[in-house]
Amino acid sequence: MTPPLPDEARFRLLVENIGDVLWFKELNPARFTYVSPAFERIWGRSVAELQRKPGLWEEGIHPEDRPAVRQALRAWFSGEKADYEVHYRVIGKKGEVRWLADRGIILGRKNGKPYQIGGIARDITEREAADASRKRLAAVVENSDDAIITLDLDGVIQTWNAGAERIFHYTAKEAVGRNVAFLRPLEAADDEAVFRRHIQQGKRIDHYETHRVRKDGRVIDISVSISPLNDSAGRITGFSKISRDITQRNVDRRMFHQLLESAPDGFVILNAEGIVRMANARTEVLFGLPRKKIIGAPFEALLPAEDRHRFTACRREFLRQPGRSEKFRGMHLNGVRRRSEPFPMEISLSQVETPEGPLIIIDITDITERKEAEQTIRELNAELEQRVQERTAALTEQIAARLRLEEELLNISEREQRRIGQDLHDDLGQQLAGAWMMADVLQRTLEADQSPRHAEAKKIGGLLQKALAHTRGLARGLHPVAPEQGGFIRALENLAAQSGELFGVKCRFECHETAPIQIETSMMHLYRITQEAVSNAVKHGKAKNIRIRLTAAALTITDDGTGLKATLPGDGMGLRIMRYRAEICGGKLSVRNGRSKGVVVSCEFPPTPSHAEENQSTSIAAQKARPHRR
Repeated sequence: MTPPLPDEARFRLLVENIGDVLWFKELNPARFTYVSPAFERIWGRSVAELQRKPGLWEEGIHPEDRPAVRQALRAWFSGEKADYEVHYRVIGKKGEVRWLADRGIILGRKNGKPYQIGGIARDITEREAADASRKRLAAVVENSDDAIITLDLDGVIQTWNAGAERIFHYTAKEAVGRNVAFLRPLEAADDEAVFRRHIQQGKRIDHYETHRVRKDGRVIDISVSISPLNDSAGRITGFSKISRDITQRNVDRRMFHQLLESAPDGFVILNAEGIVRMANARTEVLFGLPRKKIIGAPFEALLPAEDRHRFTACRREFLRQPGRSEKFRGMHLNGVRRRSEPFPMEISLSQVETPEGPLIIIDITDITERKEAEQTIRELNAELEQRVQERTAALTEQIAARLRLEEELLNISEREQRRIGQDLHDDLGQQLAGAWMMADVLQRTLEADQSPRHAEAKKIGGLLQKALAHTRGLARGLHPVAPEQGGFIRALENLAAQSGELFGVKCRFECHETAPIQIETSMMHLYRITQEAVSNAVKHGKAKNIRIRLTAAALTITDDGTGLKATLPGDGMGLRIMRYRAEICGGKLSVRNGRSKGVVVSCEFPPTPSHAEENQSTSIAAQKARPHRR
């Protein structure tokens, strides 16, 4: 049998094995006479180090807590406070933080001042952590938007947070101690009794939706979650209830439901596997099926066989690319209507995330009428196109006939002018020539006979000579490009000379090539264009200098007159005839202002094949004649 330990030994064994730090200290000079081994666990320093350096105790205290410790010691030593008790944190050597409750007593005094003290620093880290957790929990409960209350097993309210005050409008003083049944509407069933039975069986109630009455009498919708409360022995002592006001959410839900039900389009909601979770009234009409047969079935069951695989692939791609929703709007599929042919529909997909996973919302529009309207429009367009083509062909024929008529009129005019010119040249011209010759013979005879009438005969001969010249000029103007008169180039030369004499202007003609146009009709039209341009330059532009230039590709008339106005009015008759003549020659007429002044009239035309061949032969001959260079 082990002999009993002395009292001092038992005390030392107890002190050295408890978790508290027992300490004794002398103040002047400052030194620790005893510190229990628990110091080493909390401060991370050895007791021997502390005895050599007493300041290690304070150095281990958290910097934020040191001022409070010093103030508590000063108040104790000065007698301001009879006891020393302070809570502070200690930072261990490895950085761990512990909470201590330090209490001290004065063991000895000298001259009325303490010189020896002692105390116990108790490790309260776990208690502080629990208190902090309780405070955080209490803060969460108090600041929650939900009503959080606790009740005993009889349904009597024990606690009532601020959230409950906001939701039910009763203060904690008005609610605590009352049975929770006072919140139940009079016409509602006693669901609180059902709650208590479930709680006494250890069951939980999650998100149960019901109704409660506020202090102002308004009935609100709430979602209730209830959990049992157990004591330390595990016995159920009551239950906690969390109530959330869902009135507005239900209003929004009802509005959303009414909106869906009244929507002109069909709406269905699918889960990620494509199973229909919700369908509106319009969906029943579209597919000719009651809602109970649509909900719970795959959406593909509402499609014909040829479209099912396509939609399944589309749904899977949509779930992989939720950010590209525009790609999945306005898709065309066919739907199957009960006891009817498939109908065309347009669908648009959108996605919403829920705790249970993504849901797909499909907007379905029956586009049967649109398709029929599009088909009708296509048929009308085809009919209109046919009519336009027929009308265009008729107009084209009318235009061609009018052009032929206009061309014939011009040709008749030209033929008539040539005939008159030929008559003037061959008939009147010959008669005038004969009369002039007879007058000349008469004048010579009278002059030989020294008759005083020879002067009159001479005058008659001069008049007949002028009439003959004028007649020949008229003939050339009416038939300017006759082959016997030298052709097109000669006609333009004569036009330039006659214009200079007639209008008193300087008019010159330039051409360094053979005539590019060999067809008599075309030459006549180009001559008339030149004639009109020269006349306009003198009459309207007041020109003093006119140049007529003929090349292989164009006929150009340039003057130095006043030019065209800023805004050219509608084409006059002369300009329209000039354009028309150019078109008959296969050319294109342009009228524009010159660079500095005057007007430039240009008719561009393709050369005739014979002229092109002639130019090519001339070019080849020139190349052969040109000496070679090395």
